[in-house]
Amino acid sequence: MNNQFSENLKKIRKENNLSQEQLADELGVSRQAISKWESAQAYPEMDKIIALCNKFDLNIDDLLNKDIKEVKGEEESKKKLNNYIDDFLKYISDSINLFVNMTFKCKIKCILEQILVIFILFILSSIILSLGNRLFSIVFSLFPVIVSRYLLDIINSILSIVCIIGSLVIWSQVFKTRYLNYYVEVKKEKTEEKDNNEKVNINENKIIIRDPNHSDYKFINGLFKIFIIFVKIFLAWIALSIAFGLVCLFIGLIISFMLYKTGIFFIGLLLSILSSACMAIIILLLIFNFIFNRKSNIKRMIISFIGSLIVLGAGCGLIISGTVNFDVVAPNDNMYKSVKYEYDMRDDFRINNHYNTNIEYKEEERDNIKVEYYLLKYFDVDSHMNDNTLYYYSYSDNPMKIVREVIKNANNKKLIPFDSNIQKITVYASSSNIEKIKNNIDQNNLEKDYEENEEDIINDN
Repeated sequence: MNNQFSENLKKIRKENNLSQEQLADELGVSRQAISKWESAQAYPEMDKIIALCNKFDLNIDDLLNKDIKEVKGEEESKKKLNNYIDDFLKYISDSINLFVNMTFKCKIKCILEQILVIFILFILSSIILSLGNRLFSIVFSLFPVIVSRYLLDIINSILSIVCIIGSLVIWSQVFKTRYLNYYVEVKKEKTEEKDNNEKVNINENKIIIRDPNHSDYKFINGLFKIFIIFVKIFLAWIALSIAFGLVCLFIGLIISFMLYKTGIFFIGLLLSILSSACMAIIILLLIFNFIFNRKSNIKRMIISFIGSLIVLGAGCGLIISGTVNFDVVAPNDNMYKSVKYEYDMRDDFRINNHYNTNIEYKEEERDNIKVEYYLLKYFDVDSHMNDNTLYYYSYSDNPMKIVREVIKNANNKKLIPFDSNIQKITVYASSSNIEKIKNNIDQNNLEKDYEENEEDIINDN
């Protein structure tokens, strides 16, 4: 007689809160028959076994030969796993459908809000990791250094994983509570409004997250408003920069008329400046409307921006085509000049060659030092001593002179590069002073290398 069947019959009857008499009535047998089955004194006919399997949703083999408790446990585990997978897939599909059915304004708001929540969670996680690292550093300081480092690495890894998982859980819950639940509610309301035979299409009416009829989280709204204020301040600074660039473009537009002799190059430059100005104006309008909560005609602005980009591309193409006929001419000797300064000699005299300029030394019988700078005639040199070190840099006191020269060369179909750097430095001094200056420069370079290596070591540690 199969004892496993009798044990399984007892378990499923008790799990379903049935007496022997109740089960007997449902199967159409006597109570004594049920009692004999459970005590393994008798065995039911096949039709009764099939009836038991149908009633309790069991497999015949499981009922007759396996422990029904273990089978149920396995089924429950599989069911839970399937439920988790189904819930996750539903979460993803609902999120996609939600985003598709949002209005454009709500999409932007949703994205900014999620960035804000992630940023706050990142800050909180960083604080937790920092505090945890310090706390466990104190605790593990009693251990040997190698052991404490190993334990700290393990603890930091665990804390990092916990923070990541915790942040994901919190973020997903906030997103679910804030948006998905509302979306499901709206979908349900729209379904109830439709007839049973008619399909629901939420795209017909874009949903707005959230409307006044539904509750909202005050602290999230407060954080979001603060975030928006900072974004507006940041965009205001960008707008000022763009406005300054726009002024420069209009100045360039006026100057470009002086290049009318260049033909195709002039037309391309004109188109490029005008299209760039149009794009700058469109961006300024978008920023202005966002800052002052004004409605923008996005479709028209996008079309205008794309049109300006096309014109800009055409203008750049014409500029490139126009420059093909230009000759690139290297500056000749007449375009250079030399500027000379004299300094008193000191034993620790050195030159700060931060521009890596080529330095030449020429011996002359003199007590002081003469330094000659060689550069384009459109620039001047500012040279001064600070303690024992000579500093120098080039500058232009009349930029319009360079602009006029560039325009003149362009109209003559010439391109001459204007390098503002000092091309060469010549030091005139006695042989002993030249030796001292070279040694001081070498010593200065060694000190710099040592400081840089020391900073690298400190940063690595």
